[in-house]
Amino acid sequence: MSVAAGISQAGRAELAAILGSGRRFVTPTVVVDELGVDADAAAKKLSRWAAKGWLRRARRGLYIPVPLDAGNPDAWSEDALIVAAAVWSPCYFTGWTAANHWALTDQVFRTTVLKTTVRVRASSVRLLDHDFLLAHASASAMEWGMKTEWRGEMRLRIADPARTVIDIIDSPRLGGGIRHGAEILAAYLEDNEPATLIDYGDRLGNRAVFKRLGYIVEVLGQDRGRLLEACGRRVSAGISLLDPDGPDEGHRATRWGLRINVPMGREEPA
Repeated sequence: MSVAAGISQAGRAELAAILGSGRRFVTPTVVVDELGVDADAAAKKLSRWAAKGWLRRARRGLYIPVPLDAGNPDAWSEDALIVAAAVWSPCYFTGWTAANHWALTDQVFRTTVLKTTVRVRASSVRLLDHDFLLAHASASAMEWGMKTEWRGEMRLRIADPARTVIDIIDSPRLGGGIRHGAEILAAYLEDNEPATLIDYGDRLGNRAVFKRLGYIVEVLGQDRGRLLEACGRRVSAGISLLDPDGPDEGHRATRWGLRINVPMGREEPA
């Protein structure tokens, strides 16, 4: 088990000046501004403090202060959502992370799901002992269907219940696959406005969403607010996969222009 090693009195004073305001993340720019040193000296100080256990490196140029009472500084980490908001801002949380937040699922997933306007090099990332599932979002896609949550001074953006469902129907992997996505949709329809799903689907602009949404609603037998009619008017030509991450096989649901490549486990419409 690692413990934070001692630093000089001058070093302790410098670190206190940087962290004294309760800052949750530290960058070289912060050190430059607070201590009046150049960028190279700031980077060396951060590296040295991290090596001694006073900070943890989240990524290049971003560090997290380790609480003095942390039993194992090497294993300590900040809240996963706060880490994500600092590393991939601007971003919002969606998929099963948001579904769990809104009590649309009882399943607990260790991986945090988010969409970001930052370039995504890998969809699965492990950072500071947290697992993240990333997807890219355009700037315009960040302008609707969001709720704001505060964790201390950190402003977090979370997909609202309808946006959560639409994001999952659009990309089922964000919700643990299309079958779990159907369960989340069913939970949504129990207490939420069906028409918002159509509005959000229109905003998203992917017609395959209406194919999947209509098909699943029909399978579930939960045609709230004439969802089937609204989805049917928006079905585009061509055949789409029920689960775009599944195999390119299975029978066709002609009405919905879908290839049913993942069985739903219920009586399915033709």
